[in-house]
Amino acid sequence: MVRETINCVVMFADVAGSTAMYENMGDDLARERISRALNALITISQRFAGHLVKTIGDEILVYFIDIDNAILAAKSIQESMEDDRTPETIGVSIRIGMQYGSTILENDDIFGDTVNVAARVASMAKARQILCTQEIAFMVKSAELSNNMRPFDRLRIKGKNEHLDVYLFAWEEEGDMTNMATASSFTNPARHEQLKNLTLNYQSRAYPIPVDTASYLVGRGKDCELVVKGDLISRYHCKIEHRRGKFVLTDQSTNGTFVKTTGGQIIFLRREEFTLFGAGYISLGRKVDPTDPNIIHYFCE
Repeated sequence: MVRETINCVVMFADVAGSTAMYENMGDDLARERISRALNALITISQRFAGHLVKTIGDEILVYFIDIDNAILAAKSIQESMEDDRTPETIGVSIRIGMQYGSTILENDDIFGDTVNVAARVASMAKARQILCTQEIAFMVKSAELSNNMRPFDRLRIKGKNEHLDVYLFAWEEEGDMTNMATASSFTNPARHEQLKNLTLNYQSRAYPIPVDTASYLVGRGKDCELVVKGDLISRYHCKIEHRRGKFVLTDQSTNGTFVKTTGGQIIFLRREEFTLFGAGYISLGRKVDPTDPNIIHYFCE
């Protein structure tokens, strides 16, 4: 008996609406169509270094060591099923849920909280959706993949004090999607400028953010690029990305993020994003107070 603990992405991918398929098509035809679809999912997952654990009815359980590979596999699955016109699988839609964390690997099976959470996230997904947790959304290395992450919902997990933040990975073209309500509607007087530098000043120290940064994490988690301690600050409180010449601040916290520009504009973000411009203050979890030792001063140019 070999037992080890690994950090990995756990992914559940299942056929949406399988019950209706059995009712409308009959057991034999529905089972054949679902089986062929699952075989396609397994092949694609393995192409991106995914490890098949098992099939469970109309779904597969797979784990990935690399986070980007997991997202790419999920994206490829949805694209392949969308483009599939073979009679055996036409009309089959897939929903996917993922979580990253410590997992017990034993006798070719996986166990633990990460698996349970991944299953809960998958249960939230609708046909043709890819959902993942905040850990995955914030740890993706590829800027292209990171830019397609959208705050989606919050999940209450039994036995946990804090809600779990869930993201949608937008694998379709933006024109084919309904715009998320979480996207910022704030006007930005500098929206046409191409910013090349952003510097955060925190406790008398400067933290420059280069333009090639895919995701710059700010929070109390020790693996954040800027660690800020405080009783109202979440582990991964917010992140900053450079997109198309702009620095975008995205809140993903319990208590929200406050931004005050030097022009006096005050913005409160909760699971929303705001394009930084000029200079100002960023406050995590509480209203902006320039005397607060945890206040962050930002400067764009």
